[in-house]
Amino acid sequence: MPGRRQPARPGETVTLFGTGFGLPLGGLVDGLATQPGALPNAPVFPIGGLPATALYAGVVSPGLYQFDVTVPSAAASGDVAVTAGYGGVSTPAGAPISVAH
Repeated sequence: MPGRRQPARPGETVTLFGTGFGLPLGGLVDGLATQPGALPNAPVFPIGGLPATALYAGVVSPGLYQFDVTVPSAAASGDVAVTAGYGGVSTPAGAPISVAH
């Protein structure tokens, strides 16, 4: 079925996108599709209230960040909340990710 999304599995890496994370170290480089700079601090991504590891955090287009995040091995099955925290600020609760064991 085209466009069908499968639930993530514990230990699997998922890709999340977001805005509002500020400039990477060294600023942005004009003309590059992906930017070389990292964020000054690592963002955190609790999934189902459990800490998840961000393997990659980078700019993929003007103002848009991509985050490759590993689903915690103890994540519960079902639709669980995922938030992003950065610089002492968190996104609102309510964005779910489907997890299946």
